[in-house]
Amino acid sequence: MKIRKENVERDILEKALDAFKKMTNLKATIQQTLYGADAELLFWQEDKKWVLTVDVKRNVTRTLIGVIHHQRLLNRQQVDRILVTRYVNPQLADLMKENEIGFIDTAGNAYINKPPLFIFIKGNKIPEEDLLKPATRAFRPTGLQVIFALLCNQGLENTTYREIAGKADVALGTVGWVLRDLRQMGYLNEMGKRGRRLNDKYNLFIRWINAYPEELKPKKLIGRYRAETFYWWKGNELEGYQAYWGGEVAATMLTEYLKPEKITIYTRQPLGDLMLKHKIRKDPKGNIEVFDVFWKFEYEWKYKNIVPPILIYADLLATGDKRNIETADIIYEQTVNRLIGKD
Repeated sequence: MKIRKENVERDILEKALDAFKKMTNLKATIQQTLYGADAELLFWQEDKKWVLTVDVKRNVTRTLIGVIHHQRLLNRQQVDRILVTRYVNPQLADLMKENEIGFIDTAGNAYINKPPLFIFIKGNKIPEEDLLKPATRAFRPTGLQVIFALLCNQGLENTTYREIAGKADVALGTVGWVLRDLRQMGYLNEMGKRGRRLNDKYNLFIRWINAYPEELKPKKLIGRYRAETFYWWKGNELEGYQAYWGGEVAATMLTEYLKPEKITIYTRQPLGDLMLKHKIRKDPKGNIEVFDVFWKFEYEWKYKNIVPPILIYADLLATGDKRNIETADIIYEQTVNRLIGKD
């Protein structure tokens, strides 16, 4: 399994490098494989040389851009790196340039800012053979629900399939194939009589927050709305509604660092009375998003009407907004780090 993953990433790297050379007429080569990184690239033109450490990712999302920013702040990743991937669309290319994240892709798009070298190419289409294949089942919607429950409930993987299914709000049969996928990917260790243990929780968490906005969150959207006044949510605890604050509002309540622009609510039941009380109406461009709750457990902390911190972190990073990413960093240090940590 590991060999196949490395082969895929090597293929992406070689295709991206070939496309880059054709687009720029620069000379470039893969120098070596490094510990903690995928490779090192050497670029040169006449007597000038540039060396960049490479991270290969199969696809890029707004969340991944936020993760890279977060890892820089935590000194997990040097700034002098370049991301190599299948495809970066024009919107994400602009966002990566804004955040000073260098990249090249298999379509020939690129951003490198290493004075006197400056390259910014966007808008090239992805080759058909490099289109992203469907995600592993564990990172499809119901699989993501199981992983979320496992990450939020320490030791849950060592309980019965029925208990896992109950907390993840999925069918019992789903748990078996999700755990099997996680085991094959190296995220779950079967220890015989000693039960099961999640491995590499940090990287499993990173994969979850990347997949969640694309695979699960859109399927749970109930609708978008707008209220007559923006700050109607202040002082409202959602008591009696079986609902939870998420995203920017939840982050504001936890950190007092952010002035929210969007309001996110996760709910187990219709919010008709709440909407009537605050004159909230449907609006496809509204700043209020309401989602179905996709878990069946109460997260054990003092904030009874706020979603678990992993979900707040994921919602913030998915926006790609710098202020939200900074706030996500605070929440990571305050709560998520203790939950995920490093194995």
